[in-house]
Amino acid sequence: MEDALRTVGNGGCGAWPLPGDPTCAGIARRTYRRVAGGLALNPSLIDDGVTIVSELAANTLHVRGEDSQGDPELWLYLRGSGANRELVCKVFDAYPAWLNGTPGPNARVSSEALSGRGLGVVHELSGGHWGYHLTRARLGEEHLRGKAVWFAQPAPEPAVALVPRQPGSPETWSAAGEAMARLEAGLAARGFGPTLVRADDGAADMAVLSVCGGVTLWCADGVAWLRAPGSDGRRWGYGDLTELTEQTVEAYETTAGGTEIPRRAARLCVGA
Repeated sequence: MEDALRTVGNGGCGAWPLPGDPTCAGIARRTYRRVAGGLALNPSLIDDGVTIVSELAANTLHVRGEDSQGDPELWLYLRGSGANRELVCKVFDAYPAWLNGTPGPNARVSSEALSGRGLGVVHELSGGHWGYHLTRARLGEEHLRGKAVWFAQPAPEPAVALVPRQPGSPETWSAAGEAMARLEAGLAARGFGPTLVRADDGAADMAVLSVCGGVTLWCADGVAWLRAPGSDGRRWGYGDLTELTEQTVEAYETTAGGTEIPRRAARLCVGA
């Protein structure tokens, strides 16, 4: 767990397998509490987060069928900086029918899978700061496709870092090429390696990475951004490359991947 906390604290994403049985919620609760506690989140927020992640983990059990692939995964990472930093929690479900937006006929689906009481609790405790989207697994070599349900809680940076910065952490990066190398490695680890085409201009401190037609990453002058259908053009510092990688995978799976599931907020599904 200490290694995982260092990974999260240094700008990476911690990823844990969750068993596809009733013990998954307990494992998710304990993992979230230890990481959030290590990052010194407000104790009341940690309690809320533990309840939320328990609901999300339990919801993965509501969609299990003959076509289920792999076990769910729990992801934790930081995004933003200073007073605006937050801890992002995602629970990934590799059930393949999510790629068509709905479960298949062999699935056992309760009303809480993407609606109902379970996500009503998530909505209330997160203050509406949650959602879901298509993505790919972080664990294993199959790069399974599915969906992730996420929420985020405030995790403002303390005056003195609780997790010492390691050599090579995002705060030490200055060149666009180095930042792009991190993005490229993160995408290759998710199965995009064969499709990536990169071009660097060291003199201009600029790097471009083509993921596929219409999905491109740019780094220049200390910021990085995604160009893709539906992207808002927001720019991120080099400390937020994990978030940008997540957005890139989502953009590919939602648009270039040829399938689409709406990126809904709680107001569209609570009480459905």
